[in-house]
Amino acid sequence: MTEIIPAVLEKNYTEVVKRLDQVAGLVKTVQIDICDGVFVPSVTWPFISPAQYDKTLNLDVGYQKIVADEKEMPHWENFDFELDLMVADAKKLLPDLMTLGPSRVLFHAEAFTDLYTEIEECCKLMPTIVEPGIAINADTNPEVLFELLDAGLITSVQCMGIAKIGYQGQPFDERVVANLRTLRARYPKLPLGVDGAVTLETAPKLVEAGATRLASGSGIFAAPDITKRIKEFESVLK
Repeated sequence: MTEIIPAVLEKNYTEVVKRLDQVAGLVKTVQIDICDGVFVPSVTWPFISPAQYDKTLNLDVGYQKIVADEKEMPHWENFDFELDLMVADAKKLLPDLMTLGPSRVLFHAEAFTDLYTEIEECCKLMPTIVEPGIAINADTNPEVLFELLDAGLITSVQCMGIAKIGYQGQPFDERVVANLRTLRARYPKLPLGVDGAVTLETAPKLVEAGATRLASGSGIFAAPDITKRIKEFESVLK
């Protein structure tokens, strides 16, 4: 069955905890969307302002305490955390991000100049138990990932279902369907996800095209009854 993954895109620690509280006990995996205000215009936790990578990063106090081992990531025992890194310099952030205890990290292909070499370097900074994945925009040719996938550097792919990433509630981009089909045809067993504009209406189409993971932000959190909405997702994907 396709996995439904709530996507948490919030600007501060309090709101992140609120979202995690809302889905605790309902799902196995939660995606934390991290936006640096550089790679994408939006800024989300743990950043509190656009990143200046050549200076001391302006990061949330709660996050700094987790990094310093003064507190634990909230709900660390309840979820597998997936970090979606919509950032310009993932390599600089990775050592500290590992203290959040992620099970999976999603890099964005468009953030790298030398994709293969830089992803290889990033993977060396992560424990082997952390799954390295990669995301591509709707207008990116999936063939740019073939070398990484064939070499086994990346073990999952997330296709963006919207044109303007880093924001929730965006319109569905039909190009994601073709990207899914291209990847599924070449890699029949590849864990293949979609993030952006995942709704009860688009989900069946995405699964038919090859998706096995669906990350949804507003599609879940904007619902008046979140528990009911997750069950509705599960129902349409049986």
